[in-house]
Amino acid sequence: MNKRTLWCLLLSSCLVSPALAQLAEPTTASSQAEPGIEEMVRKVNIVTRAKTRTAVSENEPMAIDLGLVDVPGAPAKLTEGVTAKAYARYVTFEDNLIAQLVLTGVEKDGKSEPLDSNDFVAQFNMESPELDPASPVTIEGNQETLLAALQRLNNVEEEDDKDEKETESAEADTGASNTVGSNASKNADAAGYSTPSALDVEEDTSTPTVRVTTEGCNIRVDLAQLVAVQQSRVETTEDGNVSAGTCEDGADRYPLDRSYSVCGDTIDMETRQATAQYLLYYTDGGGNRQEVTDCLKDEDKVFDITEKTSACSVYLDYNEMMAVPQASLVYVNASNNEVQVRSCEPSEELASVPLVSVTDGCSIRHDFAASRSYQTGRHIYELNGTTWQADACSDNGTEYPHETVYKSAAGQEVCAPIINQAAGTVTRQSRKQIVVNGVEQFITECKPDSANIAIQSTIDGCDNPSLWNHDLAAGTSYGRERFYYLLDGVPQYVTECQDSEVAYPHHVETTGWQNHDDQLFSYRLTTVYIEGTPKGRYNIKTSEVLPGEPQTAYVYDGQGPKANGDIWYEDCTRFEGRDLVNTYKRPDGTTYGLKVDEATPANLGNVCSAVVSWAAPTYSSWTAPQNHSGGPCGNSSYTAGGYVNQGGGDGYSWVNNTVSLSNHCNYTSSVGTKIIKREDGEIIGDAIEKTCTTSSAYGAYEQKRSGNQYWINYRGNSGGSPAHTDAVKSSCMGSWGWW
Repeated sequence: MNKRTLWCLLLSSCLVSPALAQLAEPTTASSQAEPGIEEMVRKVNIVTRAKTRTAVSENEPMAIDLGLVDVPGAPAKLTEGVTAKAYARYVTFEDNLIAQLVLTGVEKDGKSEPLDSNDFVAQFNMESPELDPASPVTIEGNQETLLAALQRLNNVEEEDDKDEKETESAEADTGASNTVGSNASKNADAAGYSTPSALDVEEDTSTPTVRVTTEGCNIRVDLAQLVAVQQSRVETTEDGNVSAGTCEDGADRYPLDRSYSVCGDTIDMETRQATAQYLLYYTDGGGNRQEVTDCLKDEDKVFDITEKTSACSVYLDYNEMMAVPQASLVYVNASNNEVQVRSCEPSEELASVPLVSVTDGCSIRHDFAASRSYQTGRHIYELNGTTWQADACSDNGTEYPHETVYKSAAGQEVCAPIINQAAGTVTRQSRKQIVVNGVEQFITECKPDSANIAIQSTIDGCDNPSLWNHDLAAGTSYGRERFYYLLDGVPQYVTECQDSEVAYPHHVETTGWQNHDDQLFSYRLTTVYIEGTPKGRYNIKTSEVLPGEPQTAYVYDGQGPKANGDIWYEDCTRFEGRDLVNTYKRPDGTTYGLKVDEATPANLGNVCSAVVSWAAPTYSSWTAPQNHSGGPCGNSSYTAGGYVNQGGGDGYSWVNNTVSLSNHCNYTSSVGTKIIKREDGEIIGDAIEKTCTTSSAYGAYEQKRSGNQYWINYRGNSGGSPAHTDAVKSSCMGSWGWW
């Protein structure tokens, strides 16, 4: 089947949307009397699936391969390994993607069987323009035809010799060649093609043939369903006799659309509403527009008629001094276009507003011949918060007389006088003015008078010598003067201060010297002054080098060392750097030293000193044992005595016994640290630490007596620690050799 034929099939079979295809068709008397199309041809849902994800083109049909998933009434053996050959496209309808597909044949192992594409169609919505293997495609088709094709496809290799002979006999009887019969099994498109006219073949008329046709059938308009249905009928041919059934609703359906362009809107001025109108039409299979109704009101498209003031001007009623807004009546139709239903008339929504006379934006008209000026004005009105101008400026009846003035109310000349220095005269000028609402306004530029005033000279305001011209090269200064004229007895100056013919000679005095040590010379500093000025003496140059001043050379005064300020140390010895300099005397009597070499540094001696610091004292003690002698703090003598039995006899004699026993010892210690510190704060060498300890003795016994008996009692160490005085520290430092 070629593309042109397939395109026609898609247009005729697949343009009805799924929703419309499912509409219930009305039952007619003829359908009850005769068998319908559905009763003669059994249609079933054939489930297929794309073998791979396949893109589908828009509008232009393209060949695709499908796998058979489920064919009602067919065993699995019949569909195994079979590829369904199809054409598919998609169209866009109301932003929806609608897929349209027809089945043209089946194929297996290089063998194919054609199918009538009119009997196998499918139409469904798509999310994207492609067929997904995961989404089955259901095709409504002729069950009997598909089963027969599958049976033939599987039985081609099992045909016996008898069938071949019968085929050869039939070909011999009709005179057909072998190539005609073989096209059906090898080319699906050729097999689906019907020869326009029969060759000399005697058709077998014993089997009835059925044809579905739209010939003689009309298109039925269903306003309730908003669809036009192409009707068709069944035509049966048997034994050469043709019988036709009645026309019934077919599969081709055309949606009814609304057209607003050929119907005007209805206008109701009382309700101030406009209602859109439309007629229903459809586009038939030939692309022709078919109108099916007259213009009808669309109650869903009612538009309010409103005032539009922007298209109208404001009427100005000067008799009543009112500004009257005007408006037209308009509405916006279904195409979003504005439609006018009434021209400009006084607005019913905006009230009239008063006209106000103002002078803002208007000027004053001057009539110099009449020596008068006239105020002009205009009318304005305020509408919707905006101020509008009603007319142009014109005389409003207010007049102002002209006045010639030379000076302002503050006494200032309103115009600069014309000064002719060559002639030595001054000419005054004047202007004309008017007074508007108490405010003076000039209406002309300056105009010269006919009378002149003489010009004179004076040094007043020019007697400051700092502003004079001082010619140093000529040794002369010149005074200054300016020119004026008298107006009402008051000087009016016509020039700034300028050089006069009065000259003052220069005087000089030396005030110092400007030294240039790098070049061994000096310039004299001179003060230049004049005398006899209105301000007395005036210094023109004060202690400056005058142009052309000669250089005065320094005088050599010998050579010797001189400290240069460089200081350094070697341990505790300080050294100062010295330069070998040539000494020169300047003209001002001072000297200048010029370094010519380095001199031997000066040894400034030892600049270090010892710094001793002491830590906080620490305390300890030594307790003498009883009857101990020879302790660190020496012994104390104690006496014990009384009558003692001598030799064990009966006689007693007085015996004194003196003993020497150890004292308790208490210690106070402090650590002294000595550092050698240079004058710049640098520590020389390492710090030395020594411990200085002082001690005090405390007797370990108490002397007791009773009558002629003496004895001693041992006591604990309760003596205090000795003070660690500066004398103690000084003694330690002396013993350490720190002095």
